[in-house]
Amino acid sequence: MSIKSRHGQAAGTRVVRKKADKHVHHGGGKKADGSVPRWMIPLVLSLTAIALLPSLWADFVNLDDGEYVTDNGILKNGSLVELLTTPVQGNHHPLTMLSLYLNFLVSGNDAWSYHLLNLLLHLANTYLLFRLAMHLSNNNIIVAFTTAILFGVHPMHVESVAWVSERKDVLYALFFLAGLTYYVKYVEAGSRKHYALVILFLALSLMSKPAAVIFPVVLLAIDFFKRRPLRVGLLVEKIPFFALAVVLGIITMLEQKSAGATGQEIFSTTTKVLFGFYGIMMYFVKMLLPVNLAVFYPYPAINTALPAEYYIGPLFFLVLVGLFYFTMKKYRAVAFGLLFYVINLLLVLQFLPVGSAVIAERYTYVPYIGLFFAAGWWISHLSNSGIMKASRIILPVAGIFAILSWNQSTVWNSSKSLWQQAVENHPSNKAYANMGTLMRNEKNYNEALEYFNKAIALNTIDHEAYNNRGNVYFDMNMPQLSIRDYRQSLILKPDYFPALDNMAAQYAVMGKFDSALFYENQALKIKPDYKVAYSNRALIYMQLNQYEAAIRDWQSFLEYEPDAADVYNTIGFCYQSMNRFQESLTYINKAIEMSPQPMFYLNRSYTYSGLQNMDQARRDALTARQGGVKVPDDHAAKLGIQ
Repeated sequence: MSIKSRHGQAAGTRVVRKKADKHVHHGGGKKADGSVPRWMIPLVLSLTAIALLPSLWADFVNLDDGEYVTDNGILKNGSLVELLTTPVQGNHHPLTMLSLYLNFLVSGNDAWSYHLLNLLLHLANTYLLFRLAMHLSNNNIIVAFTTAILFGVHPMHVESVAWVSERKDVLYALFFLAGLTYYVKYVEAGSRKHYALVILFLALSLMSKPAAVIFPVVLLAIDFFKRRPLRVGLLVEKIPFFALAVVLGIITMLEQKSAGATGQEIFSTTTKVLFGFYGIMMYFVKMLLPVNLAVFYPYPAINTALPAEYYIGPLFFLVLVGLFYFTMKKYRAVAFGLLFYVINLLLVLQFLPVGSAVIAERYTYVPYIGLFFAAGWWISHLSNSGIMKASRIILPVAGIFAILSWNQSTVWNSSKSLWQQAVENHPSNKAYANMGTLMRNEKNYNEALEYFNKAIALNTIDHEAYNNRGNVYFDMNMPQLSIRDYRQSLILKPDYFPALDNMAAQYAVMGKFDSALFYENQALKIKPDYKVAYSNRALIYMQLNQYEAAIRDWQSFLEYEPDAADVYNTIGFCYQSMNRFQESLTYINKAIEMSPQPMFYLNRSYTYSGLQNMDQARRDALTARQGGVKVPDDHAAKLGIQ
């Protein structure tokens, strides 16, 4: 086995590699001493940074950023152990969550530090890829330059960098590329140290994103490129890598199934296969023509025939297979690039659908490396006279891609611009629904209804769209219509707890508290940690003067949001309403300690009055008045402050 011998396997590898080199490198692009022009790496990194600069001013978006950061109670209030062990959306990636936690310590819910770290990680990946390409190509600077600069500025990579929740992409790729680099070094030198580092970087990559499970297969592709003989020892050395990948793969499958991330069982097996081939084709097309981009690419409508391009996909794949076979011997770098591309797409080709998009731009982050490497080899082949001639091919393409990436980065500045682009380029149920939610947040209810109507027209079984349209009707004080939509949502998904909670809120507003309690109890039965339902049920109990029950629910709410000063004040009010003034004082003092709001002082004034401490009650009432809160006339008269 090569791991045990620095001589036999490694020496054999070096001999074979020299045999392959004559087909891989050409002209001035080859640097036997590994030297790189001083301008090259600064140019690559500078152009990459400029292309993605607008992302630094982007905000969080209403696509997963809530679950990962802005609404993540564990990130804000939980223990570090809980943060590192709790899956998010069916994925376990502790290093990603740790990095987001560090950002939270720096800037809280201000997005700038998150975007800055994403960009820095992308720049680091671009540099690492340059070095990896140098190692793979035996110091061909044209191949390395092409691979790195296209990776850095390609518009399809903007999503992975500009989207905070995709921290996992840029982070797993960092360790993925480092692991591949040390594997190439191991192949060339047979060093056990290098082998150990490959295992370490794989583990770190797996802890950043489960997509790294494909890493061992990529190692086999490198073996193919380096013409390593397929022997038992070659396979045995892969055992630790496959073992790590299989363990995390099983964990991820179980967690995604538990989180409901798998699905799309509405499609036939044949259709799913066509989806996979369509992905291979469209990702290739988008590499060449990165236009009409969008955050969401919907599946084709289920009630219509598949568009023709889905049937072209298998034919395109056959062309790639033919190209792979044709280049395998004489132009091995091209064959390797194609193999790298397909291998790294395998997990996201929707043969087994995950999520609700047929393709996604973020899925190209690592796979495109293979295509860029192959392109670099062709440019090296065409520019036999040297790097300057090659630059005249590379730089115009990179410049165009950089301009497109700049424009696409600006799209990620807000949720509104992001979903507007999706509606324009790839209209879908999800795009319309997200625009509807944004319009509701802006209190533009008529426009919100238009978007939700379009969303439901495209997918009449979308329980979330019915629930969200019901929320618009709720805001417009149209209870019959909101109840109708909440009911339809629950018909489609009886355990959809947000609709149960919303139904309860609507009945509470109508004064039907028994019905409201029924639905709130159902919501909490399904999801016992649903903090919103605890607060809503507590308010219902307060309307019913059941203050003991209300206090229990408020205390349950505080388990998930312990820094909610207004809740401490409300609990104080509940105790006050039961004439338990000493307990009331304890909670209101806590609220004022956390956030000295004028209304809290007025509330404490009533409590001090109940304790017959009129001097303190008077001082608190005056403090509340100075803060802009009106002191009720009867209370002011009682305290003699009129």
